Amino acid sequence: MINIKKIAFLLCFLPFFVLANTSLKPYENLSIKNKITLTVAITEAGYFPYNYNDNGERKGLSVDILNYFEAHSKYDFEFVTVPWTRGLNLVARGKIDLILTLFKTSKREKIYHFIEPPYGDEANQLITLTSSKIEFTGQLQQLTPYSIGTIREYSYGETFDKANYLNKYPALNEEVLMKMLLAGRVDSIIGNPLIFQSIVSRKNIGTKTKAILPYISLTPVHIALSKNRDDSQEIKQTFEQLTQHFKASAYYQELLIKYNINFR
Repeated sequence: MINIKKIAFLLCFLPFFVLANTSLKPYENLSIKNKITLTVAITEAGYFPYNYNDNGERKGLSVDILNYFEAHSKYDFEFVTVPWTRGLNLVARGKIDLILTLFKTSKREKIYHFIEPPYGDEANQLITLTSSKIEFTGQLQQLTPYSIGTIREYSYGETFDKANYLNKYPALNEEVLMKMLLAGRVDSIIGNPLIFQSIVSRKNIGTKTKAILPYISLTPVHIALSKNRDDSQEIKQTFEQLTQHFKASAYYQELLIKYNINFR
């Protein structure tokens, strides 16, 4: 199981799942020893609000959907904490089974199975200093005079990823990006606005930074599965059916509101 506390969570919500999805049979009687454990790559910091560490417990929309999968299938999950780029590599090689909140690109489709439909959306937004004169109305060409901090091996949607005419400067994570911006090493940074809002609030730097609208992209996020498992097609089919039921439930809509990611 993901953790012991999750057992209590599942017992609380299992009746709801059964009522909301009458065509699905919960696996409450399946012995833990008979479950198939799949490993899931996550980073130490997580990726708020999809997965994050709350006093030692993993929470977020990605964790909620894994809990749902576990309640209605023969699979359970074990988190493996690794840096993002290493996690991508290990899943590609079949050393870890799954990775969360991954954008689908044509390049990545050759490497991973993407669980369809996507289980959420992510906005990517530019953040800059309050003194900045950057003007952006949605055309990436407007950003050619400026430097943009990005995270290494992240995708910001294929349009931005393929915009090789932009001056992109990669970093390790959002904390480093914010330091680069405040130090004047880049003109702007791009990423999940909810993560940046958390950093701005924690560091009390709201007067120094501002967010730019419109969003650079609004991109579906997927769970990606290693192709290097003999049973990968079976897992993919099972999770795709479960994702459809999960997204059709009122509970899913409540989660989107709870995590403030109801973009559509």
